[in-house]
Amino acid sequence: MQPQYWIFALVAGILAIELATGRHKGVHRKQDFWIIGSVILGSQVTRIGMAWLTAAIVALLLPAWKGALADVPLWAGFLGLLLIAEFGQYWIHRTAHDSVRHPILHGMHRTHHSAPYVNVTLMWRTNLVWPLVHAYTWVAAAGFYLGMTGATTIFYLTIMAWNVLTHSDWRWDDMIIERLPGGRRLVTAAEWILVTPRIHHTHHGYGRDGKAYRNFCTMLSFYDRLFGTLHIPEGRPWRYGLPGGEHVWWRQLLFPLVPLGESRKR
Repeated sequence: MQPQYWIFALVAGILAIELATGRHKGVHRKQDFWIIGSVILGSQVTRIGMAWLTAAIVALLLPAWKGALADVPLWAGFLGLLLIAEFGQYWIHRTAHDSVRHPILHGMHRTHHSAPYVNVTLMWRTNLVWPLVHAYTWVAAAGFYLGMTGATTIFYLTIMAWNVLTHSDWRWDDMIIERLPGGRRLVTAAEWILVTPRIHHTHHGYGRDGKAYRNFCTMLSFYDRLFGTLHIPEGRPWRYGLPGGEHVWWRQLLFPLVPLGESRKR
């Protein structure tokens, strides 16, 4: 099985749990299906194009380094790629939430935040150009070019799987907290290093326990601790999404190739 199909299988499994527990009932709007469907179909083309483009640019920048790190141990390659990618993504993600100084990045990333809910379908709610500025795309391209095939594959599967788990509306950290003796202490201890669903859910919210300008990491929460942007909530955010209106769905997907235009009321 191709590596990406493991991620599709994980998404499908969590989606089935969310549907079975009624977490999608009355949640989605018409334009949500247009966005998600367009990304699923469009990514089949853009993924190939971006893979070729990033590989070509990495080869151009590092012409003498092809396969140079092929002998690096698997664990060291995985850990190095994860630490570098999370550090890079932290700053890209944080920058993309600054609408004043970085309106283009913000406009690209806001597609992912415009839904008034959080569930696993957000994995397909992304601007079609966003992967070009995503640190994981470039770190994976560099890892494969440098010869760390196994480490890069494991790194990419791990970070994508964790992304799925923290976007799920089936919050496994809540289950640990509520059902296991000492569960809250266990989850809180893990959050010194790892991002849990409650940490990431608050990043998608506003109002009480909603902090869109906090919790920028995907998997390693200690970067948020290090740079002072970690917020551990007491509960779920008051609201998910972005306050105010929302742009037309196809403009959200294609920005900055097309302007966002005026926002509309939900």
